[in-house]
Amino acid sequence: MKVEVQLINENGRSIDAKHRASMNKYRGRLRIVEARSQSLGRTVLTSDLLSSTGAADEELLPSLHDASVIYLCNGTMRIRGFEVVNGVQYGQTWDLKFS
Repeated sequence: MKVEVQLINENGRSIDAKHRASMNKYRGRLRIVEARSQSLGRTVLTSDLLSSTGAADEELLPSLHDASVIYLCNGTMRIRGFEVVNGVQYGQTWDLKFS
């Protein structure tokens, strides 16, 4: 499913709306799967944004682990979870618009 993603947090902290409006938006294919995480030692629901160009599944953003849909209405969705950046876990939320 093709989507446009706007990040809501940076390093686990909320980005104010004015700054968020000027930030990059990421476009790609949304994948939500349940998979075993070796680093966490358990099964987690994971959301990924993959490149919609080329044959390989290239991740455009760090995966969201323990992903949960907290809003879905009129072609928009919000997913919350945590990402791992340089070995550190940060809370992250994605705002998505369906293409």
